[in-house]
Amino acid sequence: MDPGSLLMLMVVMIIFYFVLVRPQKKRAVEHASLLSTLAPGDEVVTVGGIYGFINRVEGDTVFLEVSEGIEIRISKQSVSRRLEAQSRGTDEGVEELETTVDAPEPDGNLPPSP
Repeated sequence: MDPGSLLMLMVVMIIFYFVLVRPQKKRAVEHASLLSTLAPGDEVVTVGGIYGFINRVEGDTVFLEVSEGIEIRISKQSVSRRLEAQSRGTDEGVEELETTVDAPEPDGNLPPSP
């Protein structure tokens, strides 16, 4: 193998490391850190897209309240991310929309409604 080919192979391997391997390792470390800090009351999203609040954590199992009085058991590994801290049952930050409907003027050609 000539030195040029060997150098090119090394450059490709270095690029491969910085583009694929290093970011994946970083994500794995961040996910492991997230899983180790899960606590009751945290609002999380699962890999399957289920939103809920953690009721309790038992080993590798998380009990997730997805609706009032409805709790599901999931694997701790299936927790994808933690949402920003929000308190349960409050509508803080929820805006009410004002809706106004302009009724059309009655047309003289329509019969009166019963």
